[in-house]
Amino acid sequence: MKIEQKCINVARAITAETITNANSGHTGSSVGAATILFALFKDHLIFSSSDREFLNRDRFVLSAGHLCPLLYTIEHMFGFPISAEDLKNYRKYGSITPGHPHFGETPAVEVSTGPLGQGVANAVGLAIAQSLLAERFNVLDDPIFSNKTYVLAGDGCLMEGVALEAISLAGTLKLKDLILLYDRNSITIDGDLNISNTENVAAKFEAQGWNVIHCPNGNNYRAVTRAISHAKQSATKPTIIIFDTVIGFGTPYAGKPAIHGRPLSQEELEVYKKSLQITSEPFVVPDDLKEFCKITTDKNFEIEMEWRRKVNLYSKTNPELYKQLSQFLDKKPIDVEKIVGNKIKEKKISGREANFRILNLIAERYPNFVGGAADVAASTKAFIEDGGIYTPENRRGRNIAFGIREHAMAAIANGISLYAGLRPFVSTFFVFSNYLLPALRMSALMNQPVLYFFTHDSLLVGEDGETHQPVEQLGTIRQIPNVNVCRPCDVSELIASYNLALNTESPTCFVLSKQDLFEQKGTIEQASRGGYVLEKDPGKVNLVLYATGSEVELAMSVKREMNKSGVKVAVVSFPCLEEFERQSEQYKNSVLFKDVKARVAIEASSDPIWYKYIGEKGKLINVTKFGKSGRGTEVYKKYGFSVSNIKKEILKILK
Repeated sequence: MKIEQKCINVARAITAETITNANSGHTGSSVGAATILFALFKDHLIFSSSDREFLNRDRFVLSAGHLCPLLYTIEHMFGFPISAEDLKNYRKYGSITPGHPHFGETPAVEVSTGPLGQGVANAVGLAIAQSLLAERFNVLDDPIFSNKTYVLAGDGCLMEGVALEAISLAGTLKLKDLILLYDRNSITIDGDLNISNTENVAAKFEAQGWNVIHCPNGNNYRAVTRAISHAKQSATKPTIIIFDTVIGFGTPYAGKPAIHGRPLSQEELEVYKKSLQITSEPFVVPDDLKEFCKITTDKNFEIEMEWRRKVNLYSKTNPELYKQLSQFLDKKPIDVEKIVGNKIKEKKISGREANFRILNLIAERYPNFVGGAADVAASTKAFIEDGGIYTPENRRGRNIAFGIREHAMAAIANGISLYAGLRPFVSTFFVFSNYLLPALRMSALMNQPVLYFFTHDSLLVGEDGETHQPVEQLGTIRQIPNVNVCRPCDVSELIASYNLALNTESPTCFVLSKQDLFEQKGTIEQASRGGYVLEKDPGKVNLVLYATGSEVELAMSVKREMNKSGVKVAVVSFPCLEEFERQSEQYKNSVLFKDVKARVAIEASSDPIWYKYIGEKGKLINVTKFGKSGRGTEVYKKYGFSVSNIKKEILKILK
């Protein structure tokens, strides 16, 4: 048996041992794809086993995240800091070998994966980022950004819509350094693939502008490594390699759905190892195989050192470019207030227009800001005015035309954020945030500070009707952990929101108005606390009004109306509830006025979070049903957002 095959067999055995030991995991594809992953690491992947600062390393994304026991095993064999003990702790709480790959926890995991298909879109983002930086910083004889992006996907990944959205865009953008390794075992949990999907994958990818390579025997090492070598030669297109494999290769359940998520019993495992001719102890890589894998690890270390020497020379021969690159990679705080200054002087301006101005002022100072919209940039106004469109002919373009692909847009932005040095933003109408929630969740889970600009924030959208008027969206995104949700009422609050977004590792959602809003009297410093007293009558107040965004202006009008009746009022604006909750209890109590019985929250959403603040005798003015088509201001009033209606509700609780 050749040494490469011995390595593959050991990888299969240890992978199966890892899953059986945990009594949990996905044996089927993990052993079925062993040849593909071993060939990639042995012959093609330029990796660093210890340092993420090697920026020109190839990126590998395991879109089929349930194959992670195989990835952990391969990394262990090639000298990554994953020990046999770590493999034994697979799926145990606190281990570095979780049940699906998690960025920041496990060495060399570039992206958290598990929700099928998103990894494909993440890989597209990584490839876009590489091309952007290569165009800006490479010189002809000194390409410091030249890496490939590989993504391993299975049948399930390619059935998910997010993958198909991203695949279409990748073909359009001609991302030649993107290689998709398709592990086609034609089995899903519920049975043969043909009961749910009989499409011609090769024809589909060809139609979308990809090179297609077919490897009929995905379990043959030589055939697999030749196919990958061929894919690396592409000059103009991304490439998919279709590897035909057998799920559960060599096990008693080979080719059957039952092996998808099934650990082998101890007895079955012993029989399996015997069939692989494995005689070593459990979790042991024989010394000769370790040395064989170490040849690749040492070679990659030399490639990394050569790249570092190249960058050192680059810093001397291209000092201005090197300075710009250092600025891209610098994570120093950004003072948005200082950047904006007094450049926005209007007393009345829409959230989307104010955001356009601020985004462009920041982008002028920081060329690493890139992004785009889901074909609604003209409406959301989330674009860099002089940034150009990113195309195959213009890799310097800073505006990415994502097309009507919200889910892929956000997942691609995660990939861009994860690469190095770039600050991505995305945008769509707020109601369509529903399409991208899974990717927003992954932004939060991976601590990626992607900027989400959502406009047309309420019933005031108007004539487009209930399909376009957001109702439940605010409550939905506020429920996602580690997401900042900012709904500013004016420019000062928007600047404060930016200061939060650009100086944190969390994603931030900006919920912005379509209509003009008056500038209020609050300060940026006040707004930076997430919630603050915007205005308060002298003496003891009888009524407290809580509001966000578009409803703050309405709350101020209600205050003036109640003042006519002698009611003393405090208006509290909450640009970001998450930031408010991070304040001290003393501060929060000073803002909430809990000793006042008449507390009213006003927000054009269905979010019930306000019951936490208004108390038992408080009143929530909100939206409890879908909207209607009509003039925005009319719909707004019909749903209770008028001074007269709110006054009527207040009088009921003031009695």
